[in-house]
Formats: sequence, C-alpha cells, structure tokens
Amino acid sequence: MKTDYEPHNWPKLHRSHFSNLTDDELLILDVMFSYSVTYPMLRACNFVPQFNSQSHTLTDDELKSTLRRMVADGIVDLQEHRFGNHRYVSITAHGGELWASERCPIWDRYCTESYPAFIRGRTIMSVKCVSSFVRDDFLRLWPEYPARTKTATVRDNGLIHWRDFGTLHVGLASYTEPIEWTPDEYNEWLPKHLAYMERVETERSWWRSVGELQKFVDR
Repeated sequence: MKTDYEPHNWPKLHRSHFSNLTDDELLILDVMFSYSVTYPMLRACNFVPQFNSQSHTLTDDELKSTLRRMVADGIVDLQEHRFGNHRYVSITAHGGELWASERCPIWDRYCTESYPAFIRGRTIMSVKCVSSFVRDDFLRLWPEYPARTKTATVRDNGLIHWRDFGTLHVGLASYTEPIEWTPDEYNEWLPKHLAYMERVETERSWWRSVGELQKFVDR
C-alpha cells in the first residue's frame, strides 16, 4: 500500500542527476546526511511527522529491500548500537558524496542549532556553523527574543561524521521567552511572530535542511 503523502504536495527539490540514485533513495538520504536514523523513522507513515519533509513512496517491504541494497552498495551502513530493537542506519562517506553530488550543498552556509539547557528561567541555544559569517547572521536574526550571546571557534567535533570541516564557528545565546499567555497577549503576539518568521525566511543566509537549501542552489 502506497503512502498518502504525494510528491506534488511538496516543492520540487533540486537534483543534478549526477548519480543513479532514485528519487526515493535521495529523499531517504536527505534526512540521513547529518545524523543516523532507525528503520521505523524511515517508514512512509512516519516520515512526514518525523522529519517535516517530503516522504518517499516506498511500502515497508520496498523500504527494507531498498535499505538492504544501499547497504550492499556501500551507501549506508547499519551501526551496532540500537534504539529499542532497531539498529541505527547511517550514511557512509561514499553515500555522503553521492548525496552531495545530487543536492549540491553550499557548505559555507550550513549550520545546526540545539537547545541544550534551560537554566534559571533562561533558554540556552547553541548554533554551530561552517562559517563565522553565517554564525553571526544566525545570532542576528535568532532567537526571536533579546539575548546575551557568546561566540567561539573550535575544532570540528563531527558536525557531519563523513566530512571534516577542520574548524567550526559556535554561538551561544541565552534568553527568556514567555511560558504563559493570556488570550489577549497571545493575540497580540501572533501577528508579530508571523511577521518575524517571514523576515527570518527572507533574510536568512543559512540552511539546516534540504528544504532550506533550496533557497541557495542553482536551478
């Protein structure tokens, strides 16, 4: 049985057609290029809510056979550590280069963010970028609330396990955000928030996912 998520519901993603990867295989690698996943996460019924990304069209049996073929071809491998009863699936260096040849990532614009702590009522956000310009631009636009920030340059500690960037540019932001709203406060905040998000999308110089990358790739 095919998934209910049809490709025409999502923007068309750039690909170079440099490799023999199918569109479904490429969509799977899109969510694996920076971290490992498990088989249940990759099932079509879970793909969209898990990754907020266009889903492949493979049935469960087709997905299993596709992953077996990708393992045999050296594109992905199965890691020994497990989540529940499922081993993690990880992209290999060979698979990463194939993926990059298709999606044409602009690495100088790549970044990741995380929220490692909540201390004394303040949210701590961390951003890691390949370039200092993107780090500083990220901190200029994000977070939404006034923040105290710090920056540093560190050795690459595995931002992407199959690619070495040498150094990374890190930013930390500490800020307070509302945790309780009255209806009137929320109604006043919402249009400001939507305008802010539109500004971020217009001005951002970074990408964190293949969907965000589309703003910068040549079509």
